[in-house]
Amino acid sequence: MKRNIFNLIIAFLMVAFIAGCGNKQKGSHAKIVKVNGNEVVDCNISEVTDTIDLPLSEIISECEIIPLETNEKSLFESVYHVSISENYIAIHSRGSFPIKLFTREGKFIRDIGKIGRGPGEFNSLYGIQLDEDAKRIYLTPFARATKLFVYSLDGENLPDIPLVYPQTKFHAYVTNNTVTVLSMPFEGEPIPIACQQTIEGKLLKECFEPENLITNPRNAQGQFVGFNSELSSSRNADAFDYFKLSYGSDSPDTLYHYDVEKNRMIPQFVAFFTGEKQGTWIYEWKSHYCTQIFGKKYNGAKVLVDKKTLKSDFFRIKNDFWGGYEINKFYMSNNGMFISSINAMQLMEELDKSLKKGELKSKEKQKIETLLSQLKEDDNEVLFVGKMK
Repeated sequence: MKRNIFNLIIAFLMVAFIAGCGNKQKGSHAKIVKVNGNEVVDCNISEVTDTIDLPLSEIISECEIIPLETNEKSLFESVYHVSISENYIAIHSRGSFPIKLFTREGKFIRDIGKIGRGPGEFNSLYGIQLDEDAKRIYLTPFARATKLFVYSLDGENLPDIPLVYPQTKFHAYVTNNTVTVLSMPFEGEPIPIACQQTIEGKLLKECFEPENLITNPRNAQGQFVGFNSELSSSRNADAFDYFKLSYGSDSPDTLYHYDVEKNRMIPQFVAFFTGEKQGTWIYEWKSHYCTQIFGKKYNGAKVLVDKKTLKSDFFRIKNDFWGGYEINKFYMSNNGMFISSINAMQLMEELDKSLKKGELKSKEKQKIETLLSQLKEDDNEVLFVGKMK
């Protein structure tokens, strides 16, 4: 009798143990923490263990391939910023090039603006905004800016938008008559972290908190290094997201949303790791937070955090629409659009590797062979574009 009871107890404990193991979450997970009353997703990168291949089809609904037209005027060095609307593509290139305007099918239309210091000319830019409804392109200057450049889609230089505050590095977004400005203020400069103004230059509201987003422009040796920091905003989650990268910072990196109604910066996601000084680049998709890690320890590895499950993984994006090659060249996402750019010769190499693996279905193989027959090594960049889920 006692032995039977003992056996029942052992059996019960084994079932309980197995059930407990089954309920335990697999892999690494971020956690929710409270910061000044706000729920923030907290990711300790040092605890992330798994690496996944993320199919592009999991984050975009369809993949549009756009080979950019190749002619003497359409060529550029390499993509730095891309802005896409329903019918147009505007490309800001590295190097000394004007903005290149293409149709959505990739046909070159015209240059926008000129390189120089005269009226309607610029030397370096920090961002572009293509507003097809307003038939405008807005250009954000790099450093010590007092205005936004404005052009029509016909290439006409229109009146500039004066800025209430002179800016170091910043992003600005024009919606009808309102300009939302996200700034990287230096210590000692009375510049808000975020503000809104009219296109005529009248201040509507300004936000100076939190103070930790103010940049100390000098290092411990007194050297001016303020411009080493970077500012990003992708606007993929129906919000004005704000992230400032401070190289070598000892504090965790945090992505914020600028809440226009409350006129506050609200923390959303924080990432950190141990072993060396922090260095992560955080950006946001509709469904995930992403971070790229700098430094010798991780050497540019990327971490993906699912907003719903908080599952955290190192990841690589594979273009499963076109042979499954890894997207490790330029890609970006803004306004809910994912954009990957690769030059024709590199794309030909990647597609050729996919064919040689012999793992493709006949229809997919035929699609890739057809594309390869149409590409030439000296062709312009090829874009892969999709609306994010």
